[in-house]
Amino acid sequence: MARPALTELTASAAAADDPGFTPASVPRFGGVDPLGLRQINFDLMDQVIPGLNNVARHIRPFVVVAWAWRRASQLAQRQGSKTIAADRLQEFVDRIEVIYVWSQLLRDRDADLPGSQVLANLVQAEKWTFGGSAWQQRRNVRRYSTALSAPVNYGPALKMLGWVQRHPHYPDILMATPAAGPALDALEQRIGDRLSHPAFSKFGSVTVTRDEARAWAKAWALDGVTKAEAQAMAEMLYGLKAPACRQLAGELIFAAAKHSSNTDVEQVRSLMAGPPSKFTPTSHLVDTRDAWRRIQVRQLLRLSLEALFFWILLSLEGQPKGTNELVDLFLGQIPALPKQAVARKWLASAIPGSMGPTQLIKRIEKALETPTGPDLAPSIAAGIAFCLAEPPQPVNDFERPDRLPLVRARREAAAREKSPTKDFVRHILESWVLAQHVYWSVGRGLADARAQGKTLLRLKVILDENGWTLAPGLSRGSPPEPTPDRLRTMISLATESGLFNQLHLKN
Repeated sequence: MARPALTELTASAAAADDPGFTPASVPRFGGVDPLGLRQINFDLMDQVIPGLNNVARHIRPFVVVAWAWRRASQLAQRQGSKTIAADRLQEFVDRIEVIYVWSQLLRDRDADLPGSQVLANLVQAEKWTFGGSAWQQRRNVRRYSTALSAPVNYGPALKMLGWVQRHPHYPDILMATPAAGPALDALEQRIGDRLSHPAFSKFGSVTVTRDEARAWAKAWALDGVTKAEAQAMAEMLYGLKAPACRQLAGELIFAAAKHSSNTDVEQVRSLMAGPPSKFTPTSHLVDTRDAWRRIQVRQLLRLSLEALFFWILLSLEGQPKGTNELVDLFLGQIPALPKQAVARKWLASAIPGSMGPTQLIKRIEKALETPTGPDLAPSIAAGIAFCLAEPPQPVNDFERPDRLPLVRARREAAAREKSPTKDFVRHILESWVLAQHVYWSVGRGLADARAQGKTLLRLKVILDENGWTLAPGLSRGSPPEPTPDRLRTMISLATESGLFNQLHLKN
């Protein structure tokens, strides 16, 4: 239901003769960043693997979108008009994107492409007309969510890697770059048999049948990358024009993969993160290894605290609890540690002897599979203790204090290291988790209201006279997960580019 404007509310109030009741509202709970900690993760990733995300991990969609923009430009030039609406070009690109994804889903219903659920009805359709109100509605729905070019999918990397660039005079129009040319030529040779079809040769309304889409699927298949496409991606990823940090990250990935004799993402991630791994990179990659470890340690701190927040939600199911009760309950679920009365000794005893940040992340993930089991609280304590024990790292400008950077957490822990363990754990629960949650939930809710944006109720825990309690109507939701760190994307694109071939590795 659309929200009434202020003028409508004013008019309604002026016309009312008696008090009335507003319609009951049903809150929509949401928010994927309950403690406001995740942005630092992304900023740290940009220092090592910039220009990528966790979705854009195949070469062919980059080529298809860049080719579609080149084809749209060519058709506009052939049309001979002095001007053409930018949306006409964008509509052509949107059409090519949908036809491509449609064809691949007809070939493989599990194709690793955005929008498979949104396009489910299209897969069943005998034909589809790319024109009219239904098509415009589909375009609007896809634009910022499931489109290949959407900001959450291939859109940013298309520009950052250099497949397309903005038109110098018309920022809404994209142009394929010269570097992409050979790859686009190779694709066009593959799909030359369909270029006379109206879907590929004209603007405006066009109808495509299911049989046509299926017949086109193999020639531009997701897994059928040509040598020219692979070479173009390899150069954009790790070539001389790529950011130096990404070139070094690529070297570190290849070195770790060679050390482990395979490209398994989990093994490579763990080796790249340093001790207790026995993998030692060459001297010029040590700084990159250290930067990668900072990502993983930050990831561990974020996941530990979000897991603790999830533990609090579980603990509050049934009845409210005060902070002291939560502290006693948490410590009581770590039977080996509460004997240490002083915070410093408690933290020291919580650190596992032979696990690094990536192993501790996996331990928390495993514990969250059975959140009422015996290992969730111990795994959270181990993760927090490990992060606080890490040597100090350079402080970045983007690590805002209100996002709880590790330097702030370490400083507050050091100030309380001689305090009783219960006092320190109380500080973690009250300041690092509950206060963080309230601060970010309320702040983002107000920002949404001012911008007339999302109407999500992010605040999940409130304080009443009986202690902390769940917001009315709240369900615990899904457990937190690690923020993907783009390594899978790097390995996937490098594999499709053939860059691991010379290492003779196992997949």
